Amino acid sequence: MERGGNRSGHGLAFAGTAPRPAALWIRRRKNAKLGNAKHCFACGASMTSDDFEKRRQENADKAGKAASELFPGEKWTEWEEGIYVSERKKRGRSFGDEIRNAQILRDLGSTVYLVPEDKKIPGKKYDAIVDGEKTEFKNMSGGSAETLIKHFYRSRGQAPNVFINLEESPLSKGTVIRELYGARNSPKYNEKNKFPEGGTVLLKIRGHNGLYCMDVDNIK
Repeated sequence: MERGGNRSGHGLAFAGTAPRPAALWIRRRKNAKLGNAKHCFACGASMTSDDFEKRRQENADKAGKAASELFPGEKWTEWEEGIYVSERKKRGRSFGDEIRNAQILRDLGSTVYLVPEDKKIPGKKYDAIVDGEKTEFKNMSGGSAETLIKHFYRSRGQAPNVFINLEESPLSKGTVIRELYGARNSPKYNEKNKFPEGGTVLLKIRGHNGLYCMDVDNIK
């Protein structure tokens, strides 16, 4: 996981906070094709509380199965409800950010496994398993659009899915979407992208409840 500071309308949906007794509503931009967004598990639908809990259990099952298959024999500690941490996970400076990211996703119905950093495991470059999917975490506190783009490009070589937490960044929603749109449609994207199957970009933006979900293949 990386943290970036101030160092120097496209395929978008909004997932609200966990549902009150009524429902969880999703806002989608016109022409967005987001029904297959993996982590934005309620994309394209409203959910009653019962449906939300059913989906939460499904996510837990998928996450547990993937963790067992990807890390056989790994010992996991239940950090708190819906969040599991490998006993080999480094507790460095970025660990608090990873827990915070996991809490945000968990509160929206996901189950998160924070995986170990193990150079002996071929191809392991991501931070977490979220609802059964390999996911990289990126955190930003500064207002550099260049850092945002760097995080996005780097994530395309680490995992199909990325959660970018900008709750401490002054970048506006419009700026974030515009910069990601430009990066996705730049010739440089094809050089950086290692996942032709696509993936999901999840955004936590300051001043906005819930998450913005973007299918990377629809940011065009």
